[in-house]
Amino acid sequence: MKPIFILGVARSGTNLLARVLNRNPSVTVALDPFQPLFRSLRNALVAFHAPERIRRWFSPTTPFQDFYFHPDGPILLDIMLSGEAGFPLGNEELSILQPKIAERAALESPELARRLRTLEGEDYAQLLWNGFNIIAGMSPRTMWAGCKEVWIVDFLPLLARAFPQARFYFIERDPRAIVASLLALSRKDPTQAAHVPSYLRHWRKNIALTRRFQADPVLCKRFTLVSYEQFVAEPSSVAMRICDELGIEFSPAMLELTADGWRGNSSFNHEGRDIYTHTVNRWREILPEQVVQAADFLCGPEMMLTNYQPAAEPSPEKALSFIMEANKNPGSWRSDNADLSVDFGGELIRHFFLQSNEIHDEQLIRRCFLFCDTLQKIRRAGR
Repeated sequence: MKPIFILGVARSGTNLLARVLNRNPSVTVALDPFQPLFRSLRNALVAFHAPERIRRWFSPTTPFQDFYFHPDGPILLDIMLSGEAGFPLGNEELSILQPKIAERAALESPELARRLRTLEGEDYAQLLWNGFNIIAGMSPRTMWAGCKEVWIVDFLPLLARAFPQARFYFIERDPRAIVASLLALSRKDPTQAAHVPSYLRHWRKNIALTRRFQADPVLCKRFTLVSYEQFVAEPSSVAMRICDELGIEFSPAMLELTADGWRGNSSFNHEGRDIYTHTVNRWREILPEQVVQAADFLCGPEMMLTNYQPAAEPSPEKALSFIMEANKNPGSWRSDNADLSVDFGGELIRHFFLQSNEIHDEQLIRRCFLFCDTLQKIRRAGR
């Protein structure tokens, strides 16, 4: 058995990709069971590696971070990227994680949840490996077993070191389509509401990171970027390519998602259909101009590293107006600094960097773009 990870931003199509692969008898993918484990590992990394001044303010309940604009953001990001999964697990932490992992797994599979309640491991890597073995045991022909998780792309180098045979698939979707899906879901279920600016900041963080993974001579051999738009337009072609990478046989039945009774994960009404393209550009019809302007203002620079383009020249005033409104009701979580002057001031500095080559403050560049080479790539793409 070899590990497989399906990663991405929530509402980006991760469920769709995971379910397609899961219909292959050689692949077993669990949906989101290990978020408590990754949060615990994040906290352990910070507790062990972060300077004391960071440990004093950092809360274990902090959502997964986007790392923008905070003075300690680059330090925390580097801790995640250079971390290791071999931290020992005390009995107390294990006893806390077992029911939390089972509870997450129960949302999709009560049987998997039952098996995960006895999950054991002396450290985080072993705990995750044992979890994969339990997942593999759900199907007798499993060659690849793993999980679909959101918000954890910064753990990818750590996971690659811990599991040398693992493969990673990251699904990428237009940020405005993600926001349209999020807002539609929030209207149907207000408990699912979240902070749209934080979603957009995570989206661009993922662009910065995945482009580094693609350029890494070691990681690039095990990392595949999947375009959501291409996947729904050419599902057979994309699924065949992934099967070829995994060394397994493609079956058309992989695309027959409704055969298992799945009703879809779209925020819109597409029940009874397998894979569809109708939602690819729906954001153009339903998103208010102010929301589009905010998405383009926050994500426009990183869009230059993708096939997406801003709908129009973004207006800072309209973006600010939307962010102020979003801040009034951030929903269940947010990952920004919760300080408008810091967050929007940082956005303005980002755009200033794109207009000028005169500032060479590496720390400020990293707070605005996470990596200096991300800014350089954006500048080259914009020429």
